[in-house]
Amino acid sequence: MRNSLLSQLILRDLKIRYRRPALGFLWAFLTPFLTVLIFYLVFACFLKVSIAEAPFVLYLMTSVFTWGFFQGSVSASVTSLMDSRNLIREAKFPHYLIPVSITLANAVNFLPVLLILIFSSLFLLRGLPIFIFALPFALAIHLALTAGLSIIFSILYVRWRDLKYLLDALLMLLFYLTPAFYSISIVKDYFPKTLFLLYLVNPFTGMLNFYRTCLLKGFYANARKDIGLVNTVFIPAIFAVLVLCLAAWLYARQKDKINDYLSY
Repeated sequence: MRNSLLSQLILRDLKIRYRRPALGFLWAFLTPFLTVLIFYLVFACFLKVSIAEAPFVLYLMTSVFTWGFFQGSVSASVTSLMDSRNLIREAKFPHYLIPVSITLANAVNFLPVLLILIFSSLFLLRGLPIFIFALPFALAIHLALTAGLSIIFSILYVRWRDLKYLLDALLMLLFYLTPAFYSISIVKDYFPKTLFLLYLVNPFTGMLNFYRTCLLKGFYANARKDIGLVNTVFIPAIFAVLVLCLAAWLYARQKDKINDYLSY
């Protein structure tokens, strides 16, 4: 029953999103590629930024594509319960299905883009790393982390409406605190050792490095001296589990109050 309802919610979200635009589903591809192009022009062409670990365009693609999925899902989910309050009143179902459906709908957009990234890496680097077999695990961690945070913020928003503006600023800050368009070796050179270790504890830093390890041939060999398996895999995985547990606990505490907050 819940799986069927979840599928319907995913299809509903995709239809609403792409029904009216003339290019429809193509925007799922065009938006991230235009973002990559802008970043590439600014940092590679104008500022002459280069990355030793991988070709800069692939380095950008891994960060823009993966972060776009995360930020798009969380940003859209934060107001999702409020936006769907009429549907929630009419049909009784677990509230968390709304933000989860948005996350999964964005995952539908993310998978084809991820395939393009795989083929781009295969073409430009003339091969894929052996770690490509760990890509489903990286995707599972990414999805769990995104879904968990989407649930948490959607529940908190029904009570604290200023959260959306705070979240927008927080997501922007987090993006620049991850190695999206700069090498992690630069952070190591400029940060004291203690601050650099704290930087590596950031699960989003580990998440990006995990994707790059899986997708970019030679990346882990070049970056191994700066990152490790613990920071790359285990910290994001543990953080994702903790986020899901927190989401389950918060929903159990608030599920009987959510409809009351949605009424005003």
